[in-house]
Amino acid sequence: MHVGGTEADQAALTTVLQDAGVATVLVAVPAEAVAAVSNQQADVLVVDLMQQSQDVLALLQAAALAKSQGRNVPVIVTAPLEATSRISACLKRGADDYLITPLDAEQPALIARRLEHTIARHRVTPAATPGLGSEPTERIPIVDTSAPAPVTSNGKSAIPADQAYIHRFIPREFLDKLQRQSLAEVQLGDHAEHEMTVFFSDIRDFTFLSESLTPSQNFNFLTSYLKNVTPIIRKNGGFVDKYLGDGVMALFDGDADDGVRASVELQKQLEEYNRGRRLAGYVAIKVGMGLHRGKLMLGTIGAEDQMQTTVIADAVNLASRIEGMTKTFGVSMLLSSTVVEGLPKDHKFQLRCLGAVAAKGKTQSIDIYECYDNDPKELREHKERTSTQFAAGMEQFRTGKLLTAGKIFQTIAEFNPDDTVAAYFRDRCSLSVISERDKGKVGWDGVEHLTVK
Repeated sequence: MHVGGTEADQAALTTVLQDAGVATVLVAVPAEAVAAVSNQQADVLVVDLMQQSQDVLALLQAAALAKSQGRNVPVIVTAPLEATSRISACLKRGADDYLITPLDAEQPALIARRLEHTIARHRVTPAATPGLGSEPTERIPIVDTSAPAPVTSNGKSAIPADQAYIHRFIPREFLDKLQRQSLAEVQLGDHAEHEMTVFFSDIRDFTFLSESLTPSQNFNFLTSYLKNVTPIIRKNGGFVDKYLGDGVMALFDGDADDGVRASVELQKQLEEYNRGRRLAGYVAIKVGMGLHRGKLMLGTIGAEDQMQTTVIADAVNLASRIEGMTKTFGVSMLLSSTVVEGLPKDHKFQLRCLGAVAAKGKTQSIDIYECYDNDPKELREHKERTSTQFAAGMEQFRTGKLLTAGKIFQTIAEFNPDDTVAAYFRDRCSLSVISERDKGKVGWDGVEHLTVK
């Protein structure tokens, strides 16, 4: 049973197994895969790890239960090379082996041999084939739950064709969160609470850029850009909730580092995308990204005859505001403290705390962190060298010693004029700003209150 994975990986695994003599390929959703294990209808699980954590755990638990009952169901997990920590965690939880994705159908022996060894260790012998054994037995069903709909053994869809196309407009993950198998089961007002990382991105100066393009050129531009965004989000365990013109809202229900890793990869991909734009004679684009983690409600709103899925929570609003703050501070990526607190202690992301910030219209503040993994090398090195000074400046700023803080930030900004954050706080500590604050006769709370979104 193949649970999860990209369409390319699904096709590669199916091709390899069919060439190896597995005649029948079945497709099912995650719940059906668990049921198949419980009902002794599966011999091997191939589980892609770049999907919902609870689905992966449920499959591992089903296989473990089967083993305790005397029925061995080998589990092979698949994931990209950069997700080795997930592979390791699953191996510790009982998975038998792993494959690195993307799977390469041009090298079938690499896949077949790993399957062959796993099957042999558990004494499961498939139909007579050169690579997977020589004695006939029952088929090995292959279940792929990332496909839009179940199919029967003859490869035909088990549900109406238009149902499959629905998932091109409404993420299957959204239905999973509502515990619905299909859109036909969704009712107005359905909702569920989850803790997730909310991601927002936005193209800088898009209005100015779009003014020089025709409507058709605008669509072509956005399509080419978004094609680079969506796969990276999905690869890191997230899904796009909404395309907001030139912006994207995505959700990650796994670990906090999923969203951060996706954001870093997106900025790297943007560099490649901009290289192509320059070669084609177009201007490069800049994208701001903001992430916040918290509880939210996913559900449906509208009317009985016209409804839409939506996500409602202050966490969503705050994530959008944090993305907007990237323009204020002149950086490409900002994270809230709730995201940073959820990162592994040994994470490798390059972060710098910008202190407590209150978005426009907000009374409560939250600590904000800059992630500068994709800054130019010289700027990254500058921020590393001045990290202690910067932290000292932020502490002086927090306690209201603005003149001292201003001098520290001025020194840092002089070291590298491209350090826009240091320059921002330098200016915020100027005498004119201090004077204006004193006129208000409001006690200093150590929070940077923003007046723009």
